[in-house]
Amino acid sequence: MSPKHTVCFCNNRGGVGKTFMAFQTACEAARSRPDKRVLVIDFSLYSDQTALLLGGSARESFGAPMKGLQVTVDVTTCDTRAEGLIRDLEHAPDAMDCDEDRPASSSIFGTFFSRKRKTTSPGTKTQPRGGGPVDLTRYALRPHDHNPAIPPNLYLIPSAGATSWADTQSDHAGQHGYTDPPEETQIPLWARRGDGWLFAARKLRVALDALPDDFGAVFVDTDHLAACVLTKLALASCEKVIVPLSFDDGDFNRLFQDVTGNALFTDVMVPMETANVLAARVNALVFTKVASTKNEAFITEGGIRSPFKPSATVMAQMDAMARQVQSACQADERYAKLFYRDDAAENSANVSEAKTLVDGPCKPFREKYFSAMKLVPDLAANISKMCGLPICAMTSEKYVAPSGLSGQSAKPVLDGLKAEIRDLAARVLDDAYHAPIDAS
Repeated sequence: MSPKHTVCFCNNRGGVGKTFMAFQTACEAARSRPDKRVLVIDFSLYSDQTALLLGGSARESFGAPMKGLQVTVDVTTCDTRAEGLIRDLEHAPDAMDCDEDRPASSSIFGTFFSRKRKTTSPGTKTQPRGGGPVDLTRYALRPHDHNPAIPPNLYLIPSAGATSWADTQSDHAGQHGYTDPPEETQIPLWARRGDGWLFAARKLRVALDALPDDFGAVFVDTDHLAACVLTKLALASCEKVIVPLSFDDGDFNRLFQDVTGNALFTDVMVPMETANVLAARVNALVFTKVASTKNEAFITEGGIRSPFKPSATVMAQMDAMARQVQSACQADERYAKLFYRDDAAENSANVSEAKTLVDGPCKPFREKYFSAMKLVPDLAANISKMCGLPICAMTSEKYVAPSGLSGQSAKPVLDGLKAEIRDLAARVLDDAYHAPIDAS
């Protein structure tokens, strides 16, 4: 039985709050349902999600690795991190498309992923060839064992930044037991083109479906390079995509048009939908880092439900951006189909409802697909990131970050943030995740 919810967080710009939102939402989901396990997969080239879950982004000195990534390197190997998972997905047998004799140079995952193992070291978790799906639990660790602030029922398939995604491209990768491929394949992972990733994506979906029944949700953090193979793997494997939005009009427009070919909607999701390989549908577009004027739920004039009241100027901007999204969907059916799956496998009533929302009045569309996440005060945000401390676990006590930053957040502030993150998790998943918040 597959997890009830598989969610990826995607955007084509760094700094919009994607990883921070995914971190807080995943931890809240695990906290609110201690009877269910949560799996987080870090498919970002920067591996910031891994850093947060395994101890934080603090560095001992300039140029030193983030604490969480150092933990990752210390307790994992290239076989037990995300890069090992992708390699094994690529080379695992598939009854629908057996490619045992595929040449190494055909890999679209970069030189590391096209190498075949010379030998298997004793004690590795590498899955042997044979029938059945790839076992994702072989690559997962429990962050709570290294960072007690993380709920004990949350598991992570980590990556390690340059160690995972850059060092694997070096000329010295042979030390890991791989044969060097032809020189023409020496291309970084994120620059790979072609559709060879489809083979691995199909097997990742099967692997997600095969997770044990006690996994209630899977969250995948992706790279800000929307056209990156890692992001496409998530979009082809998950059921829902959450799109964090900034208020910068240029950033917003790059969802639809980007000179680098990384427009999330136009360059990535639309072609995937046209090729019938897009699994994820837009579940929510969430405005991030929104300043609050009042801690009470509010509906903008255009129909966007917010767990707090933004300023009038901000609300007008939110409504305008939402209107542009709906206008694009009404003008071009390719964009509309990013919001619903129009096939026989989908519940016809759900499809009809989604089409009505897209084609109908503005307010129902905005109410369904748009929300907001409050600007977290600088102290709470920095303590959370530097210490790997999710807001759902924070209290009003004084915290000291490794950098020396110290301070405490007022109980009403934390309670408000916790309630809003709880509401976001329940919106993304379901009401079973709407649990009472922990005391601050």
